[in-house]
Amino acid sequence: MGDPLKIALYHNLPSGGALRVLSEYVRLRRQEHDFELFVPASASDFFGIGGSIPTHRIGMPSGTGLLADYKKLRSAPRFGREAAKRIDAGGFDAVLATASFLTQAPEVLPYLKTPSLYFCPEPLRGVYEKEREPLPLAPKAAAKRTIRAAYDRRRARFDRRAIRAADAVTVNSKYTQRNVRNVYGVGSSVVRHGVDAKAFRPGRKAKPPFVLSVGALHPLKGHQFVIEALGLLDPAIRPRLVVVGDRGDYGPALKNLARQRGVRLTIRKGVSDTELRKLYREAAVFAAAQVREPFGLITLEAMASGTPVVAVKEGGLAETVRDGKNGLQVPRDPQRFAAAVERVLTDPRLAKRLAIAGRRDAEKRWQWEGAAEDFDRLLRKVAQ
Repeated sequence: MGDPLKIALYHNLPSGGALRVLSEYVRLRRQEHDFELFVPASASDFFGIGGSIPTHRIGMPSGTGLLADYKKLRSAPRFGREAAKRIDAGGFDAVLATASFLTQAPEVLPYLKTPSLYFCPEPLRGVYEKEREPLPLAPKAAAKRTIRAAYDRRRARFDRRAIRAADAVTVNSKYTQRNVRNVYGVGSSVVRHGVDAKAFRPGRKAKPPFVLSVGALHPLKGHQFVIEALGLLDPAIRPRLVVVGDRGDYGPALKNLARQRGVRLTIRKGVSDTELRKLYREAAVFAAAQVREPFGLITLEAMASGTPVVAVKEGGLAETVRDGKNGLQVPRDPQRFAAAVERVLTDPRLAKRLAIAGRRDAEKRWQWEGAAEDFDRLLRKVAQ
């Protein structure tokens, strides 16, 4: 156990897997450690947990759009210094920081005197992975990509400086660990991830069946691949596709592709945690086709919900889905992905076996207590 720690938490994110990880750590350790949260005024709290710990909102230029983001980026050093000054004055043993939508490695890291642990969910992929757009974007979106080039160069410079300023770095998977080493030349430790198997639990499947895909409306989340695969199925068994994703401007392109491929598509935005858990339970198949996904909490959430998972075999997904055991995993090939989905839809015995095994795996191998133990160990180390 060890002595209690006084920990400052920092992030600059709206929502997503990185905040899920930190929120679960706070949930499990808030009776043991003394936490305080430091965030920009526009950032999210930790999935409702932030309201139960002291939270410090720090002013930052407001507004949306590329010009507003550029103004925020230019103010990042000033903002980072102010946040670091407030944290350093608090007498904390350590800072646990995760990413910033603005700079990736957070603004505060280069200016902290307090020992820091940076939970890096992924490198700055928009800069270091030049993925060609798999679908034509609307002219406005395409122009936006071009204009962002100078903005991204500035982000990359700050990101590299900030991650190297952290006293220690932790990541979500062995795959991300290799990427962080290759991109930044920085070593890191893997923190085990988990799923709340009490919140995500099995239930009745919807009739008629549907396939669920979860992630931002962005090419790297692979929704377009799922549409391509489902379009190859016989119309007599082709299921509806439900995509849950808030951020991104890829929705119109996905809808256009779905019309071309004869796939009934529903895009859900602003979905609450309660409704998301319901969708996980009701889906016949969970499709995970993210492009080189760093980890993918979504597969664990689907497995805990008793929903068979069909995933591409790449990135961190290869560390959670074991082909034929707790799900089906195939190379990034639409024909083979479609065949795997069809197997689950047409073979009730297979679907039941994968659902039971996935649920058992989530309960036994992927518990948040492991992540809490890893964070405790690393934070005590940097505090010393």
